[in-house]
Amino acid sequence: MAIQLNDRDQLIFKMIDEHQVLLEKHISWFISGDDKPVLIRDRLRKLFYLDYLLCQRHSTKLPWWTTPTKPLVYMLSPMSKQQAESVHEELDLFDANVQRHLLEVANVRMLCLMSQKEAEITDFEWSTRKPTLTNGSLDAVVTFNAQEKSHKVGIINHPSDKNKLVSHIELAFKEEAVDLVLVISRDDIHQKQLQDFVTTAKSSFDAKKVLFITHHELYKSGITKACWLNAECEESGFFANPLTGMLSNSFQNPSAASA
Repeated sequence: MAIQLNDRDQLIFKMIDEHQVLLEKHISWFISGDDKPVLIRDRLRKLFYLDYLLCQRHSTKLPWWTTPTKPLVYMLSPMSKQQAESVHEELDLFDANVQRHLLEVANVRMLCLMSQKEAEITDFEWSTRKPTLTNGSLDAVVTFNAQEKSHKVGIINHPSDKNKLVSHIELAFKEEAVDLVLVISRDDIHQKQLQDFVTTAKSSFDAKKVLFITHHELYKSGITKACWLNAECEESGFFANPLTGMLSNSFQNPSAASA
């Protein structure tokens, strides 16, 4: 049975092509713009049944996923890759570790959109760098306004090669002209190892312009209220706001509404 593809379908293909794997919750936030995230489950199921999308349950436990059933992961099928004119290098998107990395990056984007919806940041723009798992490469470049200041930051998700991390941070400041680099780790031990290495490595950048956080803290507190630390383990005032305590805590665990 054929269906007439609409503009929203094309946007779904575009967003999945950009991130390579996404959850339904991600897609809902990404295509909704400034409006309330839309319910698209039925449409995603139809696109899957008609071979426009691939769909599988993620095979391992994701610490930030709190429902008993493992999440459904959506990918482009060969047919929809033609629609999106996909040119990504080949990754094994069925590999659980590859999926986890890409889903974590998408989570960060969704949290930024939540922050924008609550007017904690404005003029938010996200640019995904070609998704690869080359250790330490930038996963995204983001621009936004916060506290009446414009910011351009690079995002690196859970880098595993410390030496490449330093070289990629240097490139981010030099070639991407970012103000800060945000490094997001999966646990405190990994974060501390990266902080120690960045402070002792010979580099051309100011280590205090590299901020660190764990996924747990980010999901618990949100982008602007989380405790960002610089390489010297000092709390950063990047998002400091004297009115923060008066703002409602509107952030939620990304999995909370995904079941």
